[in-house]
Amino acid sequence: MAASDKQNTLDYINQMFPTEASLSGVEPLMQKIHSEIRRVDAEILTAVRQQSNSGTKAREDLAAATSAVQELMNKIREIKTKAEQSETMVQEICRDIKKLDFAKKHITTTITALHRLTMLVSAVEQLQVMASKRHYKEAAAQLEAVNQLCSHFEAYRDIPKITELREKFKSIKQVLKSHVFSDFSSLGTGKETEESNLLQQLSDACLVVDALEPSVREELVKIFCNRELTSYQQIFEGAELAKLDKTERRYAWIKRRLRTNEEIWKIFPRSWHVDYLLCIQFCKLTRSQLVEILVSMKEKPDVATLLTVSFFQLLA
Repeated sequence: MAASDKQNTLDYINQMFPTEASLSGVEPLMQKIHSEIRRVDAEILTAVRQQSNSGTKAREDLAAATSAVQELMNKIREIKTKAEQSETMVQEICRDIKKLDFAKKHITTTITALHRLTMLVSAVEQLQVMASKRHYKEAAAQLEAVNQLCSHFEAYRDIPKITELREKFKSIKQVLKSHVFSDFSSLGTGKETEESNLLQQLSDACLVVDALEPSVREELVKIFCNRELTSYQQIFEGAELAKLDKTERRYAWIKRRLRTNEEIWKIFPRSWHVDYLLCIQFCKLTRSQLVEILVSMKEKPDVATLLTVSFFQLLA
């Protein structure tokens, strides 16, 4: 014990018992001190017990918290696993949806193709009937429809059924072409009433020609122009009119031909320019004949005749 503590203790005792008479109070003081010591010991014991209980509870709480954290970690792992499973399932569902969508597109395309194929078969059969009966107006519209349907099957050209239909369609177009050319060749050979009906039929036939390849129209116009100029060629190749001084009669012939055949020119669409092409063909033929006449002439022609020949050369 330090000197200052001893001094403090002595000072406290002297203060409590300053005289001998005051020593009589030692016993009560001692009892009071013992009582205080017992009280303090009891408080210390209670505090120790409480501390002991608190440590046990703290351990229990810690264990409970550890258990709760472990359970939470387990739940998190479970949730993560389920989330991964869900993600895998979603990916599989999306993959299946894509497959179904792809299949749907193929089925839709197949159904559309089959529907168009049915329409094409029906249209070709109807066109065949129209061609055999020379129903040109209806056949022209049907030709457009079949051409449009055939365009959808360009990628399927190697399929036997498509090849068969295309060959049948090609054969029908050839039949139509043959009928049209045959009908045009009969123009001008029948009676007036028959000619009137024929002109209407040929007007409808021009619609068919327009629906066929452009080469068909060119061939038909060329044949028609050559036929129109056959009589001209025969007339002006004769000895009497095959002369330069008869050149003006050639011009009169074509004017008369254009005027008298106005009803025939009307059957052709204006876009064909048949009368214009006929005049071009007439000029070429005339130039050829006049050149032959000039080559065979022994005498020199006059200026007016040469000017007429030059005019036809310019036209040609």
